[in-house]
Amino acid sequence: MVSSRFFNLAQAFINPGDEVIIPAPYWVSYPDMVIIAEGVPVIVKCPAEQDFKITPEQLEEAITDKTKLLVLNSPSNPTGMIYTLDELKAIAEVLKKHPQVYVASDDMYEHIRWTGDKFYNILNAAPELKDRAIILNGVSKAYAMTGWRIGYAGGPAKLIGAMKKVQSQSTSCPTSISQVAAEVAISGDQSVLEPMVAAFEKRCDLVVDGLNAIKGITCLRPDGAFYVYPNIVPLIKAAGLSSCTEFSAWLLDKVGVAVVPGDAFGLGGYMRISYATDEATLKDALSRIEKAVADLDVAE
Repeated sequence: MVSSRFFNLAQAFINPGDEVIIPAPYWVSYPDMVIIAEGVPVIVKCPAEQDFKITPEQLEEAITDKTKLLVLNSPSNPTGMIYTLDELKAIAEVLKKHPQVYVASDDMYEHIRWTGDKFYNILNAAPELKDRAIILNGVSKAYAMTGWRIGYAGGPAKLIGAMKKVQSQSTSCPTSISQVAAEVAISGDQSVLEPMVAAFEKRCDLVVDGLNAIKGITCLRPDGAFYVYPNIVPLIKAAGLSSCTEFSAWLLDKVGVAVVPGDAFGLGGYMRISYATDEATLKDALSRIEKAVADLDVAE
């Protein structure tokens, strides 16, 4: 699981006052784990207009003499967006100018994508950054092994050694059974993932099309993972509410549909929906959302 690997990284690497650049929307735990390590999360907002991805210009502007780490997550939770090879190369060019800045690449959803391209992370784009790159991954998502609690990391030997010390004095180690199962999953025939990825893509299209058919919702099509992150600002205003957090509670109370508000991911005005469930449930949820907002006076 990447969350514990990132926690270990923060504890082993971040000193009081160190700044960590986190593009928003982000996985909810990143900032808090930085804060626990007495670091300073530097949140860079990346709206839908830029496909929820940090630009080289934003990165350059965010870097200071206190910057220690950049966090990248591709495919992203909560947006499902993927950094292209060219985008990663552009980010790498900025990092090359700032040798004190390391980069953590959260690749948890590596195998769940449908762009037709190969998977790339920052080291594929710039192998010369290997001495200051930490690759984080796990088996929870691609292999549906969430409860087995296996994650792994690769990076500079000294830093990985420090992370191992944090691990050994906190959660010790996962069970041997989980370790053997994870090894089989990673080293085995990867074609078993193809039906799962195809099913996720089909559900993705179902949810994106369904949401975009609802007045007041705008939803980009993700590149992978199993989430959508639609803009709901017109619905928030039409319902007389002040935030996506209030809208999420309103939606749950009105029609029994649970979503995660974008505020939790550092970029308000959106909501995250997971389509890691069956199509019948997704269709029912879409129908309920449409019913909930049908009487709202949504501005054009």
